[in-house]
Amino acid sequence: KDGYILEHYADRVVDGARLAVEYLGATRCYLFINPKYYEVYRPRIMKAVKAAKLEKKFGFFVKPHQAGYIGGEETAILNALEGKKIEPRLKPPFPTINGLWDEPTLINNVETLYNVSLVDKGEFHNERFYTINGAVKKKGVYAFPADWTIEKVLRQSGNYPNFPFFVQVGGDASGDVLNQKQLKVPASGAASITVYDFKKHDSAKLLRYWLKFFQAESCGQCTPCREGTYRLNRILEKK
Repeated sequence: KDGYILEHYADRVVDGARLAVEYLGATRCYLFINPKYYEVYRPRIMKAVKAAKLEKKFGFFVKPHQAGYIGGEETAILNALEGKKIEPRLKPPFPTINGLWDEPTLINNVETLYNVSLVDKGEFHNERFYTINGAVKKKGVYAFPADWTIEKVLRQSGNYPNFPFFVQVGGDASGDVLNQKQLKVPASGAASITVYDFKKHDSAKLLRYWLKFFQAESCGQCTPCREGTYRLNRILEKK
């Protein structure tokens, strides 16, 4: 979804960042971006930065390879920018009080900055982007009203399956898993909807995959995550 927005609406994202910088009186603005997106979208982002006259305050920070999954957490991003170990900080204090170099810091995603630009121009219509993938015919990114249910999003996009299925919605592996009878609710989190064919997917194998991922990617600071993923893996190994 972020790639889609940067490809089609880089000017809106940068305009939202400009508005934030001006409103807050910020001294610096960084775009934390993965290496692939940096290579592909840098030219159009810089074109938008120049048009917004933001060059003197704008900078890219390419996500380090060793950052891993946890490197996307907001305070882990701050540590990366400061050259520290890439791991989450204890909160409080929150970034809005003690953020980058202990200064108040606003951290947001590209879709929010895109929406800020729309609001400023009087063009916001309470829509959001939905990413639909998995066992569907029309994978992609769709813009629909923010209050639509998961079922309606799948039907209106032409992706409602004609076979038994379940979905994972929110943020891929970290999202909620719902069956066909639980889809009359709005999409949560990042509004990423992954459809699984119930007959073709081994549920236990899928659970093992998710749990091994989180066990490997855990920063290890919190006992429920550090110990819990290990214990859950042991339980699945026994059954």
